[in-house]
Amino acid sequence: GGGRGRDDEEPDCNVYVGGLAPQVDDGMCRSMFAPFGDIVSVNVIRDKMTGQSKCFAFVVFARPQMAQAAIQNMNNKFLDGKTLQVRLKNSDRGGGGGGGGPPGGGGAPPWARGGGPGGPPGGFGG
Repeated sequence: GGGRGRDDEEPDCNVYVGGLAPQVDDGMCRSMFAPFGDIVSVNVIRDKMTGQSKCFAFVVFARPQMAQAAIQNMNNKFLDGKTLQVRLKNSDRGGGGGGGGPPGGGGAPPWARGGGPGGPPGGFGG
């Protein structure tokens, strides 16, 4: 035991839960995941305008192994006619950073380079 005090929300404890039925609220979500360990927080994401559930939530467990147990038991579970997607919120870590933007072009594209305005007309011969 021992160790440092609780860090600000360990990333390996934060579980994304997608595919929830629209009527699932924080309490229902908590009771779905309570068997896997101590839950620090449950946050069903809702539309700010309508208050309707967006059908996904984040569940933060006290320990990473609890989060893993929840993922192993609940991912791809068929519930209310929908399939749950359960994974670590930061499951993309370990992957490289995002690719750079497109390579820089050299100034304007050829078609934009058209000729400049014509010079003044020549004088009349005498």
